[in-house]
Amino acid sequence: SFRVPILKASEYPVWKERMIIFLDSVDPEYLDRIFDGPHMPTKLSVGLADEPQKMVPKEKKDYTPEDILSIGKDSKVKHLLHSALDNAMSNRVIGCKTAKQIWDALETRCQGTQAIKKNRKTILTQEYEHFDSKSGESLTDLYDRFVKLLNDLSLVDKEYDLEDSNLKFLLALPEKWDLKVTTIRDNLDLGEMSLDDVYGRLKTHELEMEQRSKRHGGKSKSVALKVQE
Repeated sequence: SFRVPILKASEYPVWKERMIIFLDSVDPEYLDRIFDGPHMPTKLSVGLADEPQKMVPKEKKDYTPEDILSIGKDSKVKHLLHSALDNAMSNRVIGCKTAKQIWDALETRCQGTQAIKKNRKTILTQEYEHFDSKSGESLTDLYDRFVKLLNDLSLVDKEYDLEDSNLKFLLALPEKWDLKVTTIRDNLDLGEMSLDDVYGRLKTHELEMEQRSKRHGGKSKSVALKVQE
């Protein structure tokens, strides 16, 4: 009944977070399999006079039903991971013996090495610093693009506080929004508002202006008709 998130290499960071949520919702122990590797049953060693007890691997004959169940979860996670991949990507990790090996291999193939990740973080940070609206871009399109940028930054461990990100979004708006932007900055605490709230206020204002324009346009047409009569 669960739908496995399908991986698109270009959208790996988002898929990774969705897959973690998915695995956790199916069985929280599945996360241990991708982060720590297969479950290895252990027991306390027999204490000797000159040697303290310690945890040592169990022999198979000593496995409990719980041990066997936990060991089997690695195979289940491997199956779920392969179910999320297309044939080409699945073939690239087919040789991996454990769920953790598959997980780590996908990370390297889609995200690259630490040096590549660092470079991506630098590029995204520069994109944030120079974020601006595009010609003909609607308010909603600008908002969606900014939210995606913030999400991408979060996935490379780069976060901005509310006031900074809200102000960055407001200043990226076209010149026609200047009056509304000034009103929001002067009368509201950007450090206490969510970006959704800022967008909601702007969207409400936009809809009100559209309705007002339609009403005025209708009145103008009525007057023109009367003059012609």
